[in-house]
Amino acid sequence: MAAKLRIKCPHCKEASNIHTIQDACPECGKPLNVSTEGCIYIYRQGSPMGVAGRFGLYINEQPYGYIGNRELLCLPLPFGTYVIHSAVGMSRKCRDLQVTISPEHPTAYTKVYMRAGFWTNSFVVEPVDPKLLDL
Repeated sequence: MAAKLRIKCPHCKEASNIHTIQDACPECGKPLNVSTEGCIYIYRQGSPMGVAGRFGLYINEQPYGYIGNRELLCLPLPFGTYVIHSAVGMSRKCRDLQVTISPEHPTAYTKVYMRAGFWTNSFVVEPVDPKLLDL
């Protein structure tokens, strides 16, 4: 499974998958000026409950589209600290993860999954060993 590149256009604010770093925004056509400093890999672990719907993905409270079942995304981002959050529909209960991208650690590897609960499900974002991802 290859990682899909996902960006958020600085002009139209839409999150889209792109093929190469040099692409223009597929929504507005303006140049993306994608950062090549660092990257957050996010893997959506498959659900044993058969839930195949998409999870909403948020970075620093900004929407980054959705992540599908067993999908791997690469989000190229500049150095900095980011909070990763996931939710579906009205459910916003999630154990968020904070990661820092720096020259010493330019890549963060994470996974998101749904944890079943008695009354409601919650989402968990946590670090993952990159050896477990098919990069």
